[in-house]
Amino acid sequence: MDGDNNNIGTDKQDNDSATRSDDIKQSIEQLPDDSYPKRINDPVQTQWQSVEPTLKSKKSKKPLVIIILILILIASLAGAWYAVFYKSQQSDSVKKTDNTTADKTKSEVITDPQLLEFITPTTGETWLAKPVAVAKQGFYLKTGLSEDESEAEYFKVGSNGEDVIYMVSMPGVGGTFNTLFEKSSDGQITLVNHPDGNGVYSAEGDSYLATTLSKGVKISNDIHYDSLSIPDQIKIDDKGSVVLSPTYPNIGFAYTEPKSGNIKQTLIKQLGGSALYKYESTNTETKLVSISYFIKSPLNNQVALRYTPLELSLANYKWSVGYADVNDSLKPITYGCGSMGASVTRSDALKDADLQVTGKSGNNLTVYGFKDTSNDLFKKAYNEFIEFYKGDTTSNKSSMTQEEFLKSNAVVVFKDVNNDWLVYTRKDLSPAAGCAKPVIYLYPKTQQVVNVKVGADVKISEPNYNAAKGWTAVANPNGQLVVDGNQYSSLFWEGPGIGEYPEITKGTVVKNSEVVKTIHTQLVAQGLNNNEINDFMQYWQDKIPTSPFVRLTWFDTAQMDKLAPLKVSPKPDTSIRIFLDMAGLEKSINIPRQDLKSIPRKGFTLVEWGGLSTRKLY
Repeated sequence: MDGDNNNIGTDKQDNDSATRSDDIKQSIEQLPDDSYPKRINDPVQTQWQSVEPTLKSKKSKKPLVIIILILILIASLAGAWYAVFYKSQQSDSVKKTDNTTADKTKSEVITDPQLLEFITPTTGETWLAKPVAVAKQGFYLKTGLSEDESEAEYFKVGSNGEDVIYMVSMPGVGGTFNTLFEKSSDGQITLVNHPDGNGVYSAEGDSYLATTLSKGVKISNDIHYDSLSIPDQIKIDDKGSVVLSPTYPNIGFAYTEPKSGNIKQTLIKQLGGSALYKYESTNTETKLVSISYFIKSPLNNQVALRYTPLELSLANYKWSVGYADVNDSLKPITYGCGSMGASVTRSDALKDADLQVTGKSGNNLTVYGFKDTSNDLFKKAYNEFIEFYKGDTTSNKSSMTQEEFLKSNAVVVFKDVNNDWLVYTRKDLSPAAGCAKPVIYLYPKTQQVVNVKVGADVKISEPNYNAAKGWTAVANPNGQLVVDGNQYSSLFWEGPGIGEYPEITKGTVVKNSEVVKTIHTQLVAQGLNNNEINDFMQYWQDKIPTSPFVRLTWFDTAQMDKLAPLKVSPKPDTSIRIFLDMAGLEKSINIPRQDLKSIPRKGFTLVEWGGLSTRKLY
């Protein structure tokens, strides 16, 4: 920007000089031809040559005229030089002042002692540029999904004085779990149980960890690292907006660069060895933008932060239009059957004309609702709500009309300090989609006992799923399973996964009449056999949306391993996991097509298919 400003200043100076020259030229040319010398073209700087006058009396004035012209020219050049030099000095002065102000502002912002220590640690730790993978060190007897530490990954990440700091990454039913250890020069291993000095840790979690450690490993609740101690709150703008530290302290999971054009990560500010980022993900269909914030730590991990610009509990809301249950609360509009990743949801399509003031939050912030039921976003929220509760005999929600849905303030809108419209829904009037009937097939090369654990909150299963132990089945090469003396062709479960739901960035949009044929073709393309395809179609065919168009998106094994990780022992040689997300559309939309691939089946093979349920599962 400074360079641009200098260019603007220089252009202005050139224009000023040109204007002055034109004024001189105009003054000269307005005089009689025989009063001043005429200008001729000369390759050297502008020169003047007299034209021989016809009268001697006028010729005698020539030296005086030349002197006057020279003086005018000198004055003009001096003025131009002064303007350039003075403005340049003034510009430099402004730059210096701006920098000083910026530095001053920066120092004024960092008045919070927690933030000061976070940026400039006092606890003595140093971190490697990135974690270095090392061999297993034997710190654990077992991990969350295993009776040993075979699934654990070890990294050397830094040092604290003479102690080496290690990070251990372990898969668990609740997702990836990372812990830190210090190894002293004499070989003593210590679990750094509370690395975040500002965090409030769970006594229950502390007790569980103690049961998983190898003999001789000590536990310290006193060691902490300033550079990993996230402040209780951090300013994200000059308008008073803040993000809050995690409810449950953690050192995060591995940072990944966004690969989709629908995802945008913006660096908000550098905080010593850490960085604060804003994460935005745009839904391909609704164009709603899910927003959250995270810290990228010196461990190259990202730690999710809390962002609540609007009070979520409805206990103290005052409604001027409509009503809402004081025991309910708000949540951002989320999608899928995984954990909620968004802090807020922004709509760039809403206009003031769509909305009306409906009340005040507990801290006196104005909230809005739709004026009527004609808005497309309102209708989508209502239709998804009705679809979710269709067939639910435990409540009368499925009979709620659009007008009732509107009056109950099921959708609450808030204009933040940046004049962005943030959209929330009432939890009690929001669909809570589940992962519907993921079915697992096991094909070992020889008969063997197989244990399967699912990273999900399993609500329905067949055979019965034990949350602590999973399923244990005698599996045969033809896919037949024996569990607790009963025969099954597969294992099935339903419920929300523990990981974040994948972004909808690609897919296929087809007319409703072509959906069945397209799904069948895409199942073949992904390597399912006839029996697996028939099972899939039998379950899903009558659940296809009845809308004119349908969007089909498939998640692959890598995405499912994050959404609902499986722990299978012994580990399969080949895993094929596919999951269908389909949505009804009133009109076709443009969306990048998916390149669906088949994975060759080698050795012990696991196959799983499932899909997103738009109806209540339990």
